[in-house]
Amino acid sequence: MPAHKKPLPAASTFVLRRAFFPAAATGFVLVELIAVLALLSLLAALAVPRLNFLTSSWHLDTASRQLASELRLLRQEAVKSGNQCKAEFYIYLNRYTLTTPQGKRHVYLPDTVTFEGSTTFSGLPPTLTFNSLGRPGSGGTVILKSGNAKRYIIITPVTGRIRVSLEPPQNW
Repeated sequence: MPAHKKPLPAASTFVLRRAFFPAAATGFVLVELIAVLALLSLLAALAVPRLNFLTSSWHLDTASRQLASELRLLRQEAVKSGNQCKAEFYIYLNRYTLTTPQGKRHVYLPDTVTFEGSTTFSGLPPTLTFNSLGRPGSGGTVILKSGNAKRYIIITPVTGRIRVSLEPPQNW
């Protein structure tokens, strides 16, 4: 046998084995795995109620932005078509109807979002109209609510500006 290919003595193989396979690297103990799973379960249990609050808040923000956007589009459609367009608010059905020259479209609010009280628009159902110049028949406010949070969709009387606010209008 060549000099450079001599077999290692038995003591050396034991040292190599310990270097590549230390006793501490044999794996996790079952108790350690159970402890980690218990901590993860506790964190998940604490996070779920917070996530439910966030989703209802997200639904409220989305519904209020969608309503404001729909009203802006309705106003633009009135100007484009030269005809009156209107939005009717069905408070107890949690929906609103948009009427354009092309027809009617019903929009339902998410399950966690409701109208707060009535709107400040007149009529049964309360109605917001836009004339061919994009001016509203009257200004007013629609309030959406989810839990304790509210969003105010405010329509300015003369200009027809539509905005979403966390606070009620100043004239309240």
